[in-house]
Order: sequence, then structure tokens, then C-alpha cells
Amino acid sequence: MSSLDVPLTLLDPRGGWINAPVHVHDLHGRPVLLYFWTERFASSQTQLPRLQALVREFLPRGLQVIGVHEPMKGQDAKQAMDTNDIEATVKRLGFHHPVAVDDGSMAKAYGVQGTPAYLVFDESLKLRLRVLGDESLEEVLRPLLERLTSAESTSGASAP
Repeated sequence: MSSLDVPLTLLDPRGGWINAPVHVHDLHGRPVLLYFWTERFASSQTQLPRLQALVREFLPRGLQVIGVHEPMKGQDAKQAMDTNDIEATVKRLGFHHPVAVDDGSMAKAYGVQGTPAYLVFDESLKLRLRVLGDESLEEVLRPLLERLTSAESTSGASAP
């Protein structure tokens, strides 16, 4: 199986959801940005604003955005899965899109070996891009999101 043969099928985090759960059957027909992050990413003064700008730009164009909170290496398992702490961080960051609280199983299923990581699925939920690090946000991620959302309607989309 190549790195792009992974379909978007696993959305069942052990830690649950913040800002409402997501079911795969609700995603068909929409491109999806699945991004993996940690507390270290949340405190970054460069990475987070760049992601938030992309979310604000493409969400109204039909992009479904799903965050996946990953435990940091060496972090206590109980603390890593504390949804109260993670929910407070999500609120502080102004995220209104769904965020999965992962124990590492989603990252393993999607071949994610570090954060931040971005996976983009097309409207058929086929993986089109997997990138690690935020240097790729503008030069790699943006053009693909432009292409995948170019025909999307902006009616009925919610704000980030």
C-alpha cells in the first residue's frame, strides 16, 4: 500500500470529540483537511496563525476541517487524554471545528509520525496529500485546497 492509498475511514478516537463528533458518512462529497497537533503546536507563534488563516479561507468554500490532538512524546497518558484540558486549549485557540482526542491510534492508522501533520482527502475521501511540518502550508497545501474547493458552493457554510 502506498502512502496515498489510505482512505478516510477511521474517525473513532479513544479520547472522544470536542466541538461535536464526526462520522465518515457525513464527509462524502466534501474535501477534508485532517490535521494532527500537540500542545507544542498550539503555542507556536508561526504555525497556528498560518493554519487558522487557511481554515478561515477554505471552510466557507466547502472544506471539512478536523483536528486531531496527539499526546506529546513522554507526556503522562492520563494528562494527554484529559479532555477538559484539551477543550480549554481548543476554546482558547478559537477552534470551532471538530477536534478528536487521540491516544495515538489514529496517528498510527494514518501513518503520522510527528506533528504538525496535514492530510488532505478529496471529495471521495481518497488521500491526496500527506505533509509533515508547517513549511508546506503555503506552497503545497494551499494549491491543493484551491483545486479541491474551487467548485464548492459557499452557501450554508459556517464560520471557523
